[in-house]
Amino acid sequence: MTEATKLSSLKLLAKRYARANRITLHQALDLVAGKLGFANWTKLVSASKNYWLPDPEQLASVEAFVAHALPAADFQTGHPEAMIRRFAFLEQAEHGMIGRHAYRLQVAFHDVIMAGDGWSITVPENPGASPIVQTSTENDGKCPVFDPEFLQKALSLVRDRALQVRGEISTDWPRRSTKSDLDGVVRHPLWGRASGVWFCLHCDGKITGTQIAQNLWHCPGCGASPLDIFDTAFWCEDEGKSLPPVKTDGAVDGDKPDFRVVDDRPKLELNEEKITLLIRSALLDDATNISEKLGAIQAQISVDDEHDVWIALEENLWPHDKEPVQTLIVAAQLGLEVELESIWSTIPFAWPGLGELTSSTSEFTQMMLDAYAQHGASPDRKA
Repeated sequence: MTEATKLSSLKLLAKRYARANRITLHQALDLVAGKLGFANWTKLVSASKNYWLPDPEQLASVEAFVAHALPAADFQTGHPEAMIRRFAFLEQAEHGMIGRHAYRLQVAFHDVIMAGDGWSITVPENPGASPIVQTSTENDGKCPVFDPEFLQKALSLVRDRALQVRGEISTDWPRRSTKSDLDGVVRHPLWGRASGVWFCLHCDGKITGTQIAQNLWHCPGCGASPLDIFDTAFWCEDEGKSLPPVKTDGAVDGDKPDFRVVDDRPKLELNEEKITLLIRSALLDDATNISEKLGAIQAQISVDDEHDVWIALEENLWPHDKEPVQTLIVAAQLGLEVELESIWSTIPFAWPGLGELTSSTSEFTQMMLDAYAQHGASPDRKA
């Protein structure tokens, strides 16, 4: 690879990084130079004129570095060595420890979630949204997120990963969707339309192109997604011309986390589907032979609005004088009244009495096949 080709490759990587982080190209060039041990891009170019060229390992390190995003403030004020250490820390962030507390980190629909025992922290895709801290209890002195030092470290890690995710989104979008021109005009990343003024379907206000681009096309007022952002307020008579500006404090990731206590204990919701499942299982417990098992499976079970149960059992499969003891016990445990009824319906096989002779399905199947064969019939296997 020639000198010009290698420098072009570095410039291309820097350009990709600038798009991902919504910064200027010269800032990204200086950052790449810092990764290679130079004070800035000018120093790197000077070294290249004196026959310095990056080796394959250095190029690979830059490619890996560019594949991640870091906070924009670091590009302007951070030291390259500090950023490199931070990058190395992020590479190991999927599972780790903060002090003696283990955590796992994952991305779900562009939201970044860190979770541990009895707690979680979520940083939404929306750059203007506050982190959400959820715990299963109030502050009992055991949950680590109530420790300010732990919380600060955890938030830093989750926010950094969120910036990586947003960088990936920005790289996929057109450059003009994440950085306005001199007139403040930006292009919608989904609709492709360009404008300097935008409107949220849920807010009665105008949004500038710079505002919406900086907020990754989420409404700075209510946080609505890019799907709800349009260049005209078509739902207004004057298409939004009279609407006031949407007010925002310009915060990114909110300065104060939103703490929420969530009861994550399992809850039993006894709806019709679950009641029916338990009652049918109890009928199978009551069944002592194949005919009765088939009767339990074929039984018609319905639950009324007051959760009382009606059970209709096929008379040819379930003896009319047999009381389903286990079924009644389960119903009593659930606080249900039971009404039993015998019905006549189409049964699946001839000679239901054969099922009364065995509790083995395989034995019943053979008996049934033999009976059909004695009458000159063979199984009709339909797809």
